[in-house]
Amino acid sequence: MVINPVFQRRMMQPAPLLLAGIIAPAMICTLITRQYFPDWWQISVFFWYSIPGNSFLWLPHEPAVIYAGAIYPPLLVAVVGGFATMFASTIDHALFTRAFQIDRIAAVKKAWIMRTTTNLFNRAPWWTIVFFALTPVPFYPIRLVAPMANYPMFGYVSAIVVGRIPRYFLLAMGGAWAHQLTRSIWPW
Repeated sequence: MVINPVFQRRMMQPAPLLLAGIIAPAMICTLITRQYFPDWWQISVFFWYSIPGNSFLWLPHEPAVIYAGAIYPPLLVAVVGGFATMFASTIDHALFTRAFQIDRIAAVKKAWIMRTTTNLFNRAPWWTIVFFALTPVPFYPIRLVAPMANYPMFGYVSAIVVGRIPRYFLLAMGGAWAHQLTRSIWPW
């Protein structure tokens, strides 16, 4: 298989370094949390579950946020979920940007529906991403449209984090509320 030289050059861009720069501190924080703060181990599990839950894998993420909100302060859950979202979004953007550089997949960009979608997305890309990240509207199309429109990684990741943190906070507040409600009914 012959690899396109442009594709080879792009593989050497800082995205893999950025991913390594994110995962190393996250692993260190997880080990420190496990060792010195054993009551907080579940928030580490939530962080690591949130990465594939916010990525292109189809995992139910909202129940995990609600459950974490029943255990930990909602603001903490929102911030930890935001960091996991940042990591997952970086992976998604890097992966799909690389995928759209492969000739067979890049041909999809020429379809009428894809051109129309990209044109609509390009009218207000950052706000479109924030809207899809904040609301319960399915986010999967944005994971494809943003890299297909050559939207920069920083704008993509920042918009997702800005949209997801308030969403996580509200879901975690729902978990805290449900926890308080059930404790008032069943005190054990």
